[in-house]
Amino acid sequence: MVGAGLAAGRRRAAVAASLILLAVALTSAAALHWPELAAALLLDRPAVVQGQWWRLWSGHLLHLDLSHALLNLCALAVIVLLAWRQRMLAELAVAALVAMPLLSLALLWLDPRLDWYAGLSGLLHGLLVVVLVRRGDMLAMVLLLLLVAKLACEWRFGSHGQQFEVVTLAHRLGAAWGVLWAVVRGRAGNTARS
Repeated sequence: MVGAGLAAGRRRAAVAASLILLAVALTSAAALHWPELAAALLLDRPAVVQGQWWRLWSGHLLHLDLSHALLNLCALAVIVLLAWRQRMLAELAVAALVAMPLLSLALLWLDPRLDWYAGLSGLLHGLLVVVLVRRGDMLAMVLLLLLVAKLACEWRFGSHGQQFEVVTLAHRLGAAWGVLWAVVRGRAGNTARS
């Protein structure tokens, strides 16, 4: 009986993960097809100042071209698969919803020259950190060190070879947020176990 309940829970989690991926993919595809939709969803500084708060979330769902969208969606699929295997999809979904506006506001505050932003990569860096810290094994630690090296190289040398300018600050902010989330969740978990 318990095994059946666990199997049903895993199926529900797999369905939820599929729906998350589908929603992000459809939003990205629709915005690439309809520029008016992209303009209404883009993280746009003047629009946010005028009260269009939904852009703090929706800007993370947009991409500048198909290759940008596919790269981000593949990374999201890997992160969701890792979270599913660790039984933390619900936490990851909540983490993403909390992170989106915080990352958007941090980007707009820390880079006054940034008028607009589109992309999932900042959030992806944070979610990856959350999943790897939770995993906590040697492979996860090696991957975290590689991520730190990547971020250091981007900070020092920028990101080249793209058709558009990559906002590497979003990557660093996402990773820092992921560390903060993992620390707060770890402390909350330890308190609950005491």
